[in-house]
Amino acid sequence: MADLCIASYNVKGFNSPSKLRHIFSFLKREKCSVLLLQETHFKFNHYPNLSHSYFLHWFHSGSNSSASRGVSIGFRKDVPFQYCSHVQDAKGRYIMLKGLIGNQLYTFINIYASNTNQIAWFSDLLPTMEAFQEIGVILGGDFNVTMKPILDSTSQKSALFNKALRHLHEDLHNLSLLDAWRVLNPST
Repeated sequence: MADLCIASYNVKGFNSPSKLRHIFSFLKREKCSVLLLQETHFKFNHYPNLSHSYFLHWFHSGSNSSASRGVSIGFRKDVPFQYCSHVQDAKGRYIMLKGLIGNQLYTFINIYASNTNQIAWFSDLLPTMEAFQEIGVILGGDFNVTMKPILDSTSQKSALFNKALRHLHEDLHNLSLLDAWRVLNPST
């Protein structure tokens, strides 16, 4: 399998035909292989048919209680993804998807973290992630946390206390998860 190009977007609602056209056009131009969407606003078990000539295979998690959540994972038509299993929550905050691409097993995790009490939310999520993940983890989404405030925030401050932010960094490190953007762009 060639390299995967993975895109992650908080779409703030994905029910508008013009937004769908715009995003699919961009993804085709950029040759993205896997798409992680957050805040789709899809309700649980009421998912639109997002099959597109470019992205055919979709997996969703939606909320019964709120239309402001929802996450989805889509695969380009030429990515030979073979589904194995998945875990999702009833609040539309995450989906974990396991499958094969070629002979490689991947775990795709897409999250839309809570806007408040992020550390408690991650503390609840991490054991599920640890139990489900295998080699080849790709974690993306909207963490609702500024992971490197000095680089990623104009105020250079985080809404979280330094101790809480350090704890989150340690938890992700203990699961061998890296911020790919930060690894490739350490000073931007």
